[in-house]
Amino acid sequence: MQNTPERHRERLVAPGLWWGGVVVASVSVGWLLLVATSPFVAAGVGLLTLLIAGAGLWRYGSLLVTAEPGRLRAGDAHLEAPDLGTVEALDPASWRAALDRAGTDRAFLLTRPWIDRGVRVEVADPADPTPYWLVSTRRPDALSRAVGQTGAPTDTGDPTDERTIDGQEARDEGDA
Repeated sequence: MQNTPERHRERLVAPGLWWGGVVVASVSVGWLLLVATSPFVAAGVGLLTLLIAGAGLWRYGSLLVTAEPGRLRAGDAHLEAPDLGTVEALDPASWRAALDRAGTDRAFLLTRPWIDRGVRVEVADPADPTPYWLVSTRRPDALSRAVGQTGAPTDTGDPTDERTIDGQEARDEGDA
């Protein structure tokens, strides 16, 4: 029996409630135009609104996240070993805390508001100004297992490492 490596593939599609909002907005536009124009124009503009809003939501929610041992692709961005550091699965509370902190770092973010968990991926390349990635996923444990722990740890122990400045130091740096 062969031991095939685990792979993870996920499309970050918007939930049904968001699609329902697109339909409600389109019907509302058509209904409002019905008062001022003919039914034909109102229906045409309502349908056009549905198509444009639907296409926009599909495009926004069609990003693909794939992972396999030593490789992670999130949308158009990708990391491969040895630049791929440790991968940490984050529960909803940890995810919110990581997103709050991400505003003070130079992190790469691929997040979607309808997904309340994800992974934090360290970037092990010292020449890369991005210290880590935050990637939304509905199954963070599966993604973490698929990528595995690769690359060298990014914490060099050097307090002057500019890639990991956060908290008060980053706010002070912005004032300078």
